[in-house]
Amino acid sequence: WLADKIAADAHPFVTVQTMHQLHIEVLEQLQQYTHVMVVDAALQNEPALLTSIDPQDTPAHTESHQADVVTLMQLHRNLYQQPIDWFTLRIAAQQFEMGTAISPACMQHAQTAYALWQQWLQQILNESTL
Repeated sequence: WLADKIAADAHPFVTVQTMHQLHIEVLEQLQQYTHVMVVDAALQNEPALLTSIDPQDTPAHTESHQADVVTLMQLHRNLYQQPIDWFTLRIAAQQFEMGTAISPACMQHAQTAYALWQQWLQQILNESTL
């Protein structure tokens, strides 16, 4: 829902790419960006949580073709010597099965996440010299 909502805004400085899992193959495509936000469902208490990823953060795992955000950020910096500011926007969810309909509670969490995303984008645009 959130990716579709952001894409529907058709902001000229925003590109939406959806995928089920993060893969290192996306790194080359990211060279054109200065900011990357990964939106994901998570088991957490907050309805939505937006955080900046620090280059010194410890990766969650590294033994798979799937990668976590920290691993991707660190690998991108090592391969391309290009700093990108990375962020995560995590939305509280309880069920992760494919095909499960979005619950009213999760929809509220997604709407909270959308509001956080709008605030974040406005802040980035205010700080940027685009």
